[in-house]
Amino acid sequence: MNHPDISPNDSKWKNCFKTVLLPIVAMLLLSLKNLPSKPVIVTYVTGYNGKLIQPETIHAEKLTHILYAFADIKNNKLWLRLPRTDTANLKRLNLLRRKNLSIKILLSVGGLGWSKNFSDMALQESSRKTFALSCTRMCKKYNLDGIDIDWEFPGYAGEGGNIYRPEDKQNYTSMFKTLRETFNELEQQTGKQYELTTAVDGWAPHFLPHTQMGEVQKYVDYILLMTYNFNTKDAVGGTFLYSPKNWNPLGSVDGAVTEFAKAGVQASKLVVGMGFFPAAFNMATANPNDRKYLSKTKIPGGLANVYNNFINKNGFTRYWVDEAKAPYLFNETGRKRISYEDQESVKAKCDYVKEKQLAGVMYWQYYSDPKRQLLNTVFTALK
Repeated sequence: MNHPDISPNDSKWKNCFKTVLLPIVAMLLLSLKNLPSKPVIVTYVTGYNGKLIQPETIHAEKLTHILYAFADIKNNKLWLRLPRTDTANLKRLNLLRRKNLSIKILLSVGGLGWSKNFSDMALQESSRKTFALSCTRMCKKYNLDGIDIDWEFPGYAGEGGNIYRPEDKQNYTSMFKTLRETFNELEQQTGKQYELTTAVDGWAPHFLPHTQMGEVQKYVDYILLMTYNFNTKDAVGGTFLYSPKNWNPLGSVDGAVTEFAKAGVQASKLVVGMGFFPAAFNMATANPNDRKYLSKTKIPGGLANVYNNFINKNGFTRYWVDEAKAPYLFNETGRKRISYEDQESVKAKCDYVKEKQLAGVMYWQYYSDPKRQLLNTVFTALK
C-alpha cells in the first residue's frame, strides 16, 4: 500500500532515494565487498606417479582448493603426460564437490621437473595465446576452476636444465596477462569465474630479481609462496617462520612475506606454503645447535615414519627453536638432523597468516599427512 502523502512517482521521493537511500545502499555493498574473506586452505594432489586418487580419502570439507599436479607444456599447449591417469583423476576430483560444493579444483602446470618449456612458450604473444586457449579448453573439458602456474625458474637456470632467457622477466608478466584476459573471455561465455594462481620460490633473492611480481599480482588470484625448507648449500634452515640469530633474515616465512610485499604484492594475495615432508641431513658436528651439514640424506616413509619412529626415539631428540617457531630432530651419535613441520609449527604459521591478514596457507602435498593431524590443526586454527 502506498503512503497517502507520497506517490511512487513523486519527485521528492525520487530525490530522497537518490540523495539518501542510494548512497547508503552503495556503502553497504562496498563494506560487504571489502569484508575479509575466509583464509584459503590449499593442497596439492599428485598424479604424475601414475596412481589413481581415491576421493573417499580426501577431507574436502576442510579444504578450499585442490591443485592437481602436474600438467606439462608441449608445442606451446597444455599437455597431460599421463592422459589415462590424469583424465581419471580429474574426474575423480570432481566427485569431491559432493562433500564441498564450493571447493576449487585447479590444474597445476610445471613444477620442479616440468618447467623446461615455459620460456619458449612465453616468448611471443601468439604462443602465449595458444597456451592460454589450451588452458581454457582443459578447464571446460574437465570442469576445472582454473589453472595454477608453477614456473619455478623464470630468468635463471634453477635445477634440471630448464630453458631460460633474460626476457623471461617481462614474458612472465605477459603470460599471466594473456591468461587472465583469456579466462575473462571464457567467463563471459560460461558465467563462471576462473581462478589463476602461481607457486613461487620462497627464497625471495632467488626469485624476485627475475620477475615483476607487483605487475603479476594484478592478474592472479593467489601467489603461493613455497616457504618450505630454508636451506643453503651448507646450512640447515628448516621450516623457519622467523629468521633466528645468525641466519639470513630473508630465509623464513616472514622474510619472504616482507620481500614480496616490498615488491608490490598485496597481503590478501599471499599464501604461506608449508612442506608436509621431512628433510634430513648428515651434520658436520655432534652439536645439536650447529646448522652446518655435510650432505643431504633421505627418510623413507615421509612424515608418518618421522612421527612414529624418530620423535624422541631411536636416538633422536626433539628440539624447538622458539625464535624461529620451528622444530627439528637431532641424533648426536649419528650426527643426523631432521627438519619437519608439526602441529606446533603449523599452528604458529596459521596465527601469523591471521595476524598479517594474508590470504591463507598451502601445503605440499595432501597424502604426506596420512592421519590428517596437520590438516586438522590448520582447519581449526583458520576456521
